Amino acid sequence: MIEDPTTPTSSNPPIVLFDGVCNLCDSAVQFVIDRDRRAQFRFAAMQSDAARVALDRAGASESLPDSMIVIDDRGVHTRSDAALAVARRLGFPWSLLTIAQLVPRFVRDTLYAWIARNRYLWFGRQTACRIPTPELRCRFLDADEVPQVVSSDVLICDRHLEKPALGLGFGTLPQRFLLIYPILFMLPFPLTLLRLLDIIPGYGDSFLAAAVNWMIELHQQAMQPIVAWMGRVLVGETPSFDFTGSGDGLASYLEVLLNLCIASLIAFAWWFWRRSTPVSPRVTDAYRMVLRYYVAYVMLSYGFSKVFPLQFSVMGPDRLIQPYGDSSPMGLLWTFMGASPGYQMFAGAAEVLGGLLLMFRRTALLGALVVMAVMANVFAMNLFFDVPVKLYSFHYLAFAFLVALPDMPRLVGLFVANVAIAPRDFRPFWFTSRRWCRIMSIAKVILIVALLGSNTDARIKRMRSSGPWAPKNDLRSVYRVESFEILGTPPDTVSVTDSVRWVRVGLKPPWAATILRADGTAVRLRMRLDEKASTMALFDRQFLDPPSEPLQLERLAHETIRLTGIFDDMPIEVTMRREEDESLFHSRGFRWISEYPFNR
Repeated sequence: MIEDPTTPTSSNPPIVLFDGVCNLCDSAVQFVIDRDRRAQFRFAAMQSDAARVALDRAGASESLPDSMIVIDDRGVHTRSDAALAVARRLGFPWSLLTIAQLVPRFVRDTLYAWIARNRYLWFGRQTACRIPTPELRCRFLDADEVPQVVSSDVLICDRHLEKPALGLGFGTLPQRFLLIYPILFMLPFPLTLLRLLDIIPGYGDSFLAAAVNWMIELHQQAMQPIVAWMGRVLVGETPSFDFTGSGDGLASYLEVLLNLCIASLIAFAWWFWRRSTPVSPRVTDAYRMVLRYYVAYVMLSYGFSKVFPLQFSVMGPDRLIQPYGDSSPMGLLWTFMGASPGYQMFAGAAEVLGGLLLMFRRTALLGALVVMAVMANVFAMNLFFDVPVKLYSFHYLAFAFLVALPDMPRLVGLFVANVAIAPRDFRPFWFTSRRWCRIMSIAKVILIVALLGSNTDARIKRMRSSGPWAPKNDLRSVYRVESFEILGTPPDTVSVTDSVRWVRVGLKPPWAATILRADGTAVRLRMRLDEKASTMALFDRQFLDPPSEPLQLERLAHETIRLTGIFDDMPIEVTMRREEDESLFHSRGFRWISEYPFNR
């Protein structure tokens, strides 16, 4: 007696039923065939009579999903279990994927159902089931059937649309959380966009500017008491809200925790109210637009600070005399970036490009990919060089990923599965009249011009005030200390130790200075120079305000200066002479041709 090949007995090969008109399913079958060394699988399109016979023999119900089903000696496998059943039989290394069984089934099936529901939209479909080649006909149970033609306006998956397990599909609770948390994080945006109007003369004194500033301050003041209470309860410490240039302070982490808690509560309440009802496409489109503009706003701000090389200053006298081993990882990174204004401008141009591309729907995916590449590098540098902006850079990387997330399956299909993908169809805006389209287009152009103009204007002013275009202060140099005295102490009774005595000083007016002591230690300091009062304040870099009694500055002949006053609680008098700049860093120029690497 000849055994029916569609009967799922232990002696029969496993059967894979797939959607015959789906490009993704067809590529998955080709993937399995190419890696099925023992030719153990048999295949049939879900729309074929052979598939219906196989399902009837297996005792399967008609409500099974229509994307992929596997029938073997263990029974009928659907959704993620079907994919794992195939991987289990393909052998090493694909069998390692079965470790995914440790993940709860409802989580795996939720992801599977999300991809299955959108497979036609992302990967496209055919109008008929593909006919197998002569070499593969023996492995297709429906090879002798006439291909079923599918109407172009009917989707087969609409008949058996899968319901997400436990009602927790991507379109419900997780998506609601991902909608709410970024909005909480980016507040008070988009109010901050109104600050772009500062380029208009007289705007700073207007009622609108005062109202915008008041609302932004109100948001900050509303958060601080809650964050302070969280700090006392959770870690027994009240966080500081003073600006220090760090984004990884205790207050920042507590704010993120607070936003996570609020977003979770709102998302759960929203889901409990609406249950498995998907979020409206209009809501997701509006959210994605706001997210695009927020990331673009941040990228343009950071990018212009590099296009105009201001974020990383060129190595000055304060850095030149500091021993290499005394550099912190962040200081080394800052010196590296500032050493080449051209590279800094290149990095900034990439951020500006990503920001501009994000502002248009048709180029948003490309912009998100550019920003993801840029911010992945920025986050890695912040992480491995201990730059305290890890928290914020990670968020911008994650937000760029969220912008690109709806297109990720299409990218996987193009770059990984090597299948033809369908173009993205953009839903029309809620306004359809030509008048509103013109108004919104004009508003968009105005916003882009305001962003570019505001950033350019602010950076040019900084370039002229304290950047490379600012007048060079004649005190900027490296100085050799000729005499160092502690006033009021007889020189024959007290010897100045090497840990106190200055030997070289690097001045970078008006902001920074470095003192190299006789014992080889270097101290980097902040500087506040007042030319009119002939004073120079030198103080610890962790403080933003100078001491009440700065050092008196006296200019002597032959490029010599004298500092007198209180420093480190000691009355000192220091006389020092300017040195000639003979550093290799400044004397070594650019070379197109180098016979040997000049690596010093």
